[in-house]
Amino acid sequence: MTICSDMSEIKPSVRALTPVKFQKIFVISLPSRFDHRDSMSLAAAFSGLQVEYVDGVTNVSRDLLPPGGKEKHLHDGGLGAWRAHMNVMRKIVEQNLASAFVLEDDVDWDIRVKSEMQDFAKASRLLLQPLPGTTDQFLDPSYPSPSPGQKPQDFDITKEVTQLPSSSPYGDLDHWDFLWVGHCGTQFPRASDKNTPLGRAIISNDETVPEPQHISDNQEVTKQYPAHTRVVSRAHGNVCTLAYGVSQAGARRFLYELGVNKMDKATDIMFRSVCDGSNGRRQGRCLTVQPQLFNHHRPVGSKSTFSDIQNHGNEYNEVPYTRNVRWSTRVNFPKLVNGETDYIDYSSRDFGPG
Repeated sequence: MTICSDMSEIKPSVRALTPVKFQKIFVISLPSRFDHRDSMSLAAAFSGLQVEYVDGVTNVSRDLLPPGGKEKHLHDGGLGAWRAHMNVMRKIVEQNLASAFVLEDDVDWDIRVKSEMQDFAKASRLLLQPLPGTTDQFLDPSYPSPSPGQKPQDFDITKEVTQLPSSSPYGDLDHWDFLWVGHCGTQFPRASDKNTPLGRAIISNDETVPEPQHISDNQEVTKQYPAHTRVVSRAHGNVCTLAYGVSQAGARRFLYELGVNKMDKATDIMFRSVCDGSNGRRQGRCLTVQPQLFNHHRPVGSKSTFSDIQNHGNEYNEVPYTRNVRWSTRVNFPKLVNGETDYIDYSSRDFGPG
């Protein structure tokens, strides 16, 4: 699986839907963070990904913010993050990309990310594609909105029972806006949310999922499912915009909602309000996954270098790690550089606050 390629290669059959592809991969990165770019480029190369950097932003005129932005007095780092994500959305719109994948420059993923994304694609199709021979009937009985007290249903990704897509392996592009695969936590939708389908696509016996005691970020999957289970559902309550896929329609929606219509919270919380359909925003069509497929990497060095937005203190981090990722690509750089395959599995260690 190659995440980035020309969508014209995708044909409407299961075999042709792998490898899983987006037209481009964008990485948001400050030019001054050569350390992040070096590590990201190396990780991308080992995963067969071709990335394009989009410069982070350090200076935003508060007088030019969308309605609400100036009054909220958001800090400079938060404003820069917002503008960088909007610049990516604008680039996707300007280039008329059918879909794109967006990463923040400090994220990491499992060496087996190709197979993970293939399974995610199978799962997303179960939730997004109509049943064969129909255009408006779906596997999930809670679509488009649940009834009071309705319970979520689980769907097995090994059973391909929905219509095959033709424009994207995740589901036809007119069925989704946003695939939130890198985050710092999420929740399963509930019937009380009223506007979000409840269906869940289940990836069972996934060897890339850590043991439950080593999964952090307060995710509900560990409380409701057996060990080594990954679950795809509609996004609800997500935080952190670490990695996501976005369609052309989704990029236009987010650029309007966050760049033109209203700016009143931190970037990830505004993304969440679009996916949740809250805070006066029209609901987007968003999927997410627990545990996440992409997460922050924490390298050896001063914790003060972890982020240009948040303060992580000045303590020294002795051991590199990435939470919720078993065979971290970045942790395994020494193995990958030397062609070794006895990969380091850091999911069995606890590292305290990150």
